[in-house]
Amino acid sequence: MSSNLELKRVCQHCGVTFIAKKTTTKFCSLQCGQRNYKVRERMNKISNRNVEAKAITNHVDHQSLVSYSEQELIDIKMLAFVTSMSERTIFNLIKDPEFPKLKIGRRLLFNKKAVMEYLVKKYGNW
Repeated sequence: MSSNLELKRVCQHCGVTFIAKKTTTKFCSLQCGQRNYKVRERMNKISNRNVEAKAITNHVDHQSLVSYSEQELIDIKMLAFVTSMSERTIFNLIKDPEFPKLKIGRRLLFNKKAVMEYLVKKYGNW
């Protein structure tokens, strides 16, 4: 059974005016419907990723940062965070044979207290 309706609609994807034969028609063609579907799916993925990222950043709280700063052995990134120096500066300091470092395999670890004492002894006038 066909409909005798002729409704003027505006395509939700491309904005072109067209004659719809159903009251539920939203797009002027199958291509516009498919393209709009892809756009909607892409936007859903982006919004889901944003929600996941916010959940992860909210999950990391102050307690976890405090526990990281209280560890004895830390890596180069955490040492840079604790000392407020760049990683490149720390790599330059490592060239000094007296710099307190611990190399296990390919991993480079540092005793936080020993590094702080070294920096105060070498550069500090406290």
